[in-house]
Amino acid sequence: MALAKDYNLIVGLRIREVRESMNLSREKFSEKCDISVSFLADVERGKKSLTAKTLYKICTSMNVSADYIILGHKKGFDKDMSIEVLNSFSNEQLEHVTTILHEIKHLSSAKQD
Repeated sequence: MALAKDYNLIVGLRIREVRESMNLSREKFSEKCDISVSFLADVERGKKSLTAKTLYKICTSMNVSADYIILGHKKGFDKDMSIEVLNSFSNEQLEHVTTILHEIKHLSSAKQD
């Protein structure tokens, strides 16, 4: 039984990391994922486990891989989080972000030369 509790805690901490990386309160995260705030709190603390349906809701709502939540595979996690943040920007903000990214790319290319 201890293994299940440890597993629940690890998964819960990864979900909390996703939520916090998006700067979302439990209330906003729960609303976006269509789960209750109290259930999310229990999951994050490792007190409850997820069903496949709830995992699906979280992954699709937050654009995050189930591989990350279950196994901790970070491949693509930063990109997924960046995309989620970009999706929250207005068109004007996206124009500014695009300009900044082009400048960073240009500076990186200049350093390599």
